[in-house]
Amino acid sequence: MADDLTFQTPEALTRVRDEVFGATLDRIFDCHPHYRALFAERGIRRADIAGVADLPRLPVTGKSDYVSNPAGFTLDLPASVDAEERIVWDVMYTTGSTGDPTPFTSTSYDFLNVLALNRNMLRLRGVTADDTILNLFPLTRHPHGAFARAMNAAAAYGIPVVAAMPGSPSPRHPDLGNRMDEVCALAGRSGATILWGVPSYIRKMLGRAEEMGVRLPSVRLVFVTGEGFGEEARRDLVERLKRLGAPDPRVSVSYGATEMQGGMVECVPGAGYHNPAPLQFAFEAVDPETHEPVADGEEGLILLTHLDRRGTTMLRYALGDTARLTRERCPHCGALTERLVSVPVRRDGFVKIKGMLVNPQALVDGLAAEAGIAAFQAYVDKEDAADALSMDRLVIRMCPRGVADDALVRRVADKVKATVGVSPVVELVAADDAALGGGNWKAKPIIDLRRRPD
Repeated sequence: MADDLTFQTPEALTRVRDEVFGATLDRIFDCHPHYRALFAERGIRRADIAGVADLPRLPVTGKSDYVSNPAGFTLDLPASVDAEERIVWDVMYTTGSTGDPTPFTSTSYDFLNVLALNRNMLRLRGVTADDTILNLFPLTRHPHGAFARAMNAAAAYGIPVVAAMPGSPSPRHPDLGNRMDEVCALAGRSGATILWGVPSYIRKMLGRAEEMGVRLPSVRLVFVTGEGFGEEARRDLVERLKRLGAPDPRVSVSYGATEMQGGMVECVPGAGYHNPAPLQFAFEAVDPETHEPVADGEEGLILLTHLDRRGTTMLRYALGDTARLTRERCPHCGALTERLVSVPVRRDGFVKIKGMLVNPQALVDGLAAEAGIAAFQAYVDKEDAADALSMDRLVIRMCPRGVADDALVRRVADKVKATVGVSPVVELVAADDAALGGGNWKAKPIIDLRRRPD
């Protein structure tokens, strides 16, 4: 069933949602390892959940529930079910509780929904058949979704996409990645009308393109995700693009999540982040402590429910952010779907660095076994401390145990990159250095020194 955004009434939307959700619930109650056990323990029966309106009867699922047992969240469907629902199409990863990232599995059934979701994201953002995407997401060690889903979005919409491949994905094939100058040159010759990536990287790329004399007159849209992004940052990107020849560029922000395999997006700046697939997802806002529903427009912890999935499937999953949610029809595009009308604020202890969601405890666990480290403290700051819009930087300040050498520094850098997916700057300090925080690093393993953009 194709996703729609312009249902005539909320009742019409609810009716179709409940039909789709009912089929998912049948499979969850029969075949979902985590929820079968939980519902049996709580005495929750299939008859207790008639549709989306009954979601508040179910307990909230936390990130810790998922990352401690990711296999328990994948439907274990019998062979009698259609193969499309059972065949694994791909596996993406999100931040784990330890150094290992957590798998998120999509079946062939789910992948068609992923295509529909990403197509709707482009529709909401005003993409046309004449557009071309320049994919500025890097190819990461573990598939996190951004790189692949940008390619999938173009396929679903029937438009060209060029992968810039910034960085170096693997020392085994150094020829596959592109340095900044190569990315800028590719942007110039591609004629792309859409730039899509992490905002701080796009900003840095535009700055270098200006130094190189590269012109980008075709760019009309910039899609950004993965970092805090305010109006000052939006104005900055627009002005940089205008200097590169773009006549009327517009920046569209999204609130992305691995658990969506896409994101909630703006139709126009300031309109809020729309649920682009209301037949695939339902969102709620609840009190962060009591988990009681809050009124439309009030700040609450944002919950995600999968209405139509067959691989990894979640009910009332806490995404880890608070925001104000409304179900009113969008006055700009007419979409009848949930919208976040405030910037989501992180509250689960995880930290976003260069668009990657990092578990601070995983960093501690990853370095704890390194015999060459006596103490360390991790910091997140900006490449340019005076510029709140510059790229994030992860710094590991460590006191070596004995004499340090280049091999230790390289080993620590490689360990951090493998553990949290972000390449750090490693600095050696003395045991009494204030940067070590008086030995209290276990209480706050990552100190965030970034000044957020307005």
